[in-house]
Amino acid sequence: MQRITLIILLCAAIGVHSQTITKEGVLFQIKKTKPVDKQGLFRFSQVKITNNEFSKVLIKVKIKAKPENKAKLSALSLLDTKNKIRYRLSDFVGYACPVGCLAYSPAYRKSEIMDKKGKPITYGPPIDKSVKDYFYDYDMDGFSNLEIPINFGKKDNPKLSIVYFGEASSKNLIGELYFGIPTKNLKSAYELYYKDEKVADIRF
Repeated sequence: MQRITLIILLCAAIGVHSQTITKEGVLFQIKKTKPVDKQGLFRFSQVKITNNEFSKVLIKVKIKAKPENKAKLSALSLLDTKNKIRYRLSDFVGYACPVGCLAYSPAYRKSEIMDKKGKPITYGPPIDKSVKDYFYDYDMDGFSNLEIPINFGKKDNPKLSIVYFGEASSKNLIGELYFGIPTKNLKSAYELYYKDEKVADIRF
């Protein structure tokens, strides 16, 4: 019995630390996967999920790429292979070194948001159409896209926009990827994709 348990634990450890190098030479190594507190802040993640039907999940991953071909974070997606849903990355925090070195990847809004005076808001992520959003370039046949808009207003006066992320700000970093998924699907089978390539099987 002890031997069987050891084998099971060893297999689980190998799965969590799986490593993939894409055809473009970007390395992804999965460090940790787990649900996190959807209401409050977790480390430096700024996205709160207030809908009780959704949960917030974390995929911690090492990302290594060539300086001339840094990882395009908007090309990352999480696939629920049982329910045929493809999720957009909701939030990202990058670390250029193990402790104390934050390397946030720039976030961008897809929609213009106006204040009470009818002027564009000056807070939150900017709009920069020169920064490409890759998410729609890699739609999967048979999968529906699910994107959670961020509310930049108040609960009784929502101002919504989809947010996407640019390139990883360091050629070699630890990234925390956050997704919002339906709580009822938390134990489904998931796969992390970069562009059109599978990076790893994911379990929460």
